[in-house]
Amino acid sequence: MSTVEDLIDEYVGKKAEYETTDGLTVPITVINVKMHFGRIDLCVTPVHGKGERWVTLGKLVFSEQSLNGSEPSGAAPRAEKGDEIW
Repeated sequence: MSTVEDLIDEYVGKKAEYETTDGLTVPITVINVKMHFGRIDLCVTPVHGKGERWVTLGKLVFSEQSLNGSEPSGAAPRAEKGDEIW
């Protein structure tokens, strides 16, 4: 099981999307984290706007991060020597 310090390192400062019960999708930043009865709760604030809310981890969608120096997934194929470009 992760410690609170591990969870802070893993989540605080990360960007994600939160879908409200009304169907709005809001870009958020994680500002705090806690374990509550075995579940992970994250305190989030909107990227644009103000306020904060505690939500469970499962309600957030984190964007895929590419590793430094690697191509993003789904990148266009590279041209090889001899390929016609016109």
